[in-house]
Amino acid sequence: MADIYDEKQGVAFLFPLDGDCLNRYDGEEREDGLHIEVQVAAAPGLELAVNGIAARWDGACYRCPVVIRHYRTVLEATAAGTTAAIAVYKLHDPVGKYRLSSDDNILFLKDINDNQDKYRSIFENPYLAVYKKAHDLYGACVHINIYYEYGEEEMADFSAHKEPFDLSMMTDRFKPEWQANADWLKLTFHARKNYPNAPYQHATAAEVAADMEKVHREIVRFAGEEVLSPFTTLHFGASNLQVTRALREYGYRGLAGYFEIDRHGAPLVAYHYPPDLVRHVGGRDFWKDNREDIMFGRIDVVLNYYDDPQEAVAALEKVAMDPHRAGFLSLLMHEEYFYPDYVNHRARFEELILDSCRWCYEHGYRGALMSDTVAE
Repeated sequence: MADIYDEKQGVAFLFPLDGDCLNRYDGEEREDGLHIEVQVAAAPGLELAVNGIAARWDGACYRCPVVIRHYRTVLEATAAGTTAAIAVYKLHDPVGKYRLSSDDNILFLKDINDNQDKYRSIFENPYLAVYKKAHDLYGACVHINIYYEYGEEEMADFSAHKEPFDLSMMTDRFKPEWQANADWLKLTFHARKNYPNAPYQHATAAEVAADMEKVHREIVRFAGEEVLSPFTTLHFGASNLQVTRALREYGYRGLAGYFEIDRHGAPLVAYHYPPDLVRHVGGRDFWKDNREDIMFGRIDVVLNYYDDPQEAVAALEKVAMDPHRAGFLSLLMHEEYFYPDYVNHRARFEELILDSCRWCYEHGYRGALMSDTVAE
């Protein structure tokens, strides 16, 4: 495939780009497939074709109608003995879906463990009960990314003292209930613990693999293999190429991130990718790195950014006006904001989640998992 980082090619795709995941907002869905207009940069006056179909020069680039019929399509542009090739994707039913995910999780598991003789259900935990309500009322599919441990450094963010806890201490008493709800409730690896920030940005493959194994082993023990997912969000969404490869080798087929540029011009929650590519990925629902064989999903709205639920809903409305991000909406919350003794507690935590999920549902979106949406 064409090198998406190389801008010196004589023939180069302008739309779509290598790895783009296309849907009806990119063209016109008909019975025979998705009809799009491919755009290719090359010198004027050439006989250029895409997959054997002659392209026309419009004064700025070459344009060519192409039908995308299947999950993966290779597009090959040829002119004057030069060829550029990319692979793009037509995902299964990616439009009109939403998901709810949560990062930085471990305290709710400690509470379930502490109350294992009192609780008859994991959903008696007040934090998890919010997600159950979002599922029952609005069909939310919930993806929870968890830590292995909670210790002294993490306690400093809370005014009320909490005892140390790690997943090896978690009861397996509720394993059948986790398994029974695994169609909508997932648990996956996030990091070993909350601190330090961006722990895998400069880590080795062996370091992240060791942490993954610890978390996965315990999830399978206390909740069952059914609750695992091949998608996750790495803590701070910061990695290097070796770490990203380790995640893929371990079985993660996809990662979620913000794919934004911060006020300093640096990529934000965008793994190891350069700014130009981050801007492109951040403007779409999904994108696949064909070189590394891993999919990426755009997180659209971080709910804990807001105190007022209506501000979160307004952010959703803005995303839904962008045709390249409106197909699949991804909402994110962080666990710590649930607790009144947390330094940045959100008093309307439940409303932030339920009002956002209700907006999605009332506007025709239905709950889905990223892993199901991008599956071949």
